Amino acid sequence: MKLDIYQIDAFSNGEFTGNPAAVIPLSKPLDPILMQNIAMENNLSETAFIVASNDPSHWNLRWFTPTTEVPLCGHATFASGVCVLRHLHPDLGKVTFTTASGLLSVERDGQGFIVDLPAAKQNPWQPSSDLVKALEVKVIASAGADFPFIVVDDSDFVRNLNIEEGVQLANLTESGELIISAPGDGAFDFLTRVFVPGVGIDEDPVTGAAFAQITAYWANRLNRNKMQALQASKRGGLVNVELHKGRVRIGGGAVDFMHGQIEIG
Repeated sequence: MKLDIYQIDAFSNGEFTGNPAAVIPLSKPLDPILMQNIAMENNLSETAFIVASNDPSHWNLRWFTPTTEVPLCGHATFASGVCVLRHLHPDLGKVTFTTASGLLSVERDGQGFIVDLPAAKQNPWQPSSDLVKALEVKVIASAGADFPFIVVDDSDFVRNLNIEEGVQLANLTESGELIISAPGDGAFDFLTRVFVPGVGIDEDPVTGAAFAQITAYWANRLNRNKMQALQASKRGGLVNVELHKGRVRIGGGAVDFMHGQIEIG
């Protein structure tokens, strides 16, 4: 069996930036064990499997990290949309995916693309005393839903945190997942880092699901629904975010890195 595979850097401002995702278009579903093994072999933060329907603008979508299937992945949804709109059906302006998190869509936006995700609920969550002590910086806000997040006032702390320290902090949450955010420096409105060892990823470079979680907080704090955000990982990614009717729209660029074939059996 041969399968096409596309590796696309989502939310990318140029080569070797943004968040790489593998996208595998299918004519029919694969066994979940096989999908998990392919994701493990790819060893990217996410591998997306998109299954065609009779309508070229509508696909089914599932996401796998190297260790587990996840209920939502923003950057791999973005990359899946880019794959369909740029490579498979370049005549389309928008594509919709049926997923475990409901209907998600990706549309063209000039030279870039926009992914539309559900805004995560802001459930009360307090970091443990061990996490607060390990941070050595004041926490000014926190909440939790799909990802727990903390907000600090020191953007340099967020920028300079090394991956090992971030993983240690994330491991002090119940889920092994943590968003750390701070106000921007004028060039953008806020910045984030995302550490998710709980699903087998030390640091995720640019995380759509994390923006779906934290955009509502910053929209309320800054009193505006449209903002620009930086995910300050080593690869980095600058995105436009918009809170709109209970949804978060995340826009950015995409760079193709690879198109090839997987050979199995």
